[in-house]
Amino acid sequence: MTLKKDTLSICALIAVRNEFQYLRILLPLLAGQKIDVVIIDNESTDKSRELYSALMGKPILAVESLPYRGFFSLSEQLSTKHTLCKTINHDWVIHQDADEILEHCKPGLTLRDAIQEADRHGYNALNFEEFVFLPEPGSDYCSRNYYSELLRYYFFEPHENRLNRAWKLSSQLSNTAVGGHNLRGNNLLISPTNHILRHYIVLSQNHARSKYLNRSFDPQCRAKGWHRNRLNFNKNNLLLPQRSNFLLYLNKHAPKIFSRTKPTDKHFWEWKKQKLPNPLKYLSKFFKNR
Repeated sequence: MTLKKDTLSICALIAVRNEFQYLRILLPLLAGQKIDVVIIDNESTDKSRELYSALMGKPILAVESLPYRGFFSLSEQLSTKHTLCKTINHDWVIHQDADEILEHCKPGLTLRDAIQEADRHGYNALNFEEFVFLPEPGSDYCSRNYYSELLRYYFFEPHENRLNRAWKLSSQLSNTAVGGHNLRGNNLLISPTNHILRHYIVLSQNHARSKYLNRSFDPQCRAKGWHRNRLNFNKNNLLLPQRSNFLLYLNKHAPKIFSRTKPTDKHFWEWKKQKLPNPLKYLSKFFKNR
């Protein structure tokens, strides 16, 4: 007699380079949900290696090395993850960045709950909506618990259904063709429930400059049209805004009640010329995701 498996095995694949300040918060959150992690380390020089050793086995299964060639290569990261998908023995896989936290859209439920719900209802992929958290000018969350303390955010939505970040491995889907955003493959069945992706894009003004001012991108990725909104950074457009029509605040007592009435298709460094859209267009989506 074969017993039905009640708990899915889930593995997050995370490519990193010097992301200790994020991993110290993210990895324990995943461990608490019994989500395994494979790290793809792009020759980090910070304290990440010590953290890997401390968390080996819970949640880190393995640390794979990816040589750093002097620039950020999303193409190489996605290719490495695609290869790993053929070797890990899990039911579901998550494509995640270190500065992101993925979670269920409803209070009290987790990312694991979202995946198990989708699997139970016959879906093989999940989509996420992106809420970008932005520190106030003069604040620094690098050594703080940004997940619980940073409340200022904007709803980033260039278009719908753009972040298919978790999928069933047996479905043989792939995200390598569209910069890790959308899945491709036969019989793609995305759950109609959009879940939450919290993107902690920077943790302070100094962090914004160190992260982006001197970043170079893989020429092959640029030729594909990737990273177009990250090619013209300067000290002025990376200044954290004091205020904006797009900026909203979470209530710390209701940490999952996100507003979708002021979406933006630009990140904060591109806001100067952007107009606020008509919020009525997004009210139905708000009620749908409550």
